[in-house]
Amino acid sequence: MCDALIVSVHPEGVSVTGLGERVKENTEVNVTCDVSRVKPEAAVYWRKGPDGPLQTGVQLPKLNGLNSDGKTFHLHSTYKVSFSRSEHNTKLYCLVTRPGVKTDIWATESQTVRVACEWTVLRF
Repeated sequence: MCDALIVSVHPEGVSVTGLGERVKENTEVNVTCDVSRVKPEAAVYWRKGPDGPLQTGVQLPKLNGLNSDGKTFHLHSTYKVSFSRSEHNTKLYCLVTRPGVKTDIWATESQTVRVACEWTVLRF
């Protein structure tokens, strides 16, 4: 009987995009996390702030899959999220973990949220 050697490759790059300079308060936005050159195919989770609960996004099959080297994977996850005024300057994290083990974080990237508050103008 032979033992199998499993090689893990932590992501070469992780990027978060989609928040722009300001996010309108209580308006849903789509945020994207791109993970390049990881092996095995990893799991991607989202978290508001350093202690928020882990959330799953939507991984797009057309953009996920083997890289041209035939050995590593590219992942693309989108997450729909809204922010309240109290979440101004909160970080939104994309966490890349070993499949099935949420606590084994291989890589993380974040973007700071700037919430643009809506003001009501009263006319007298």
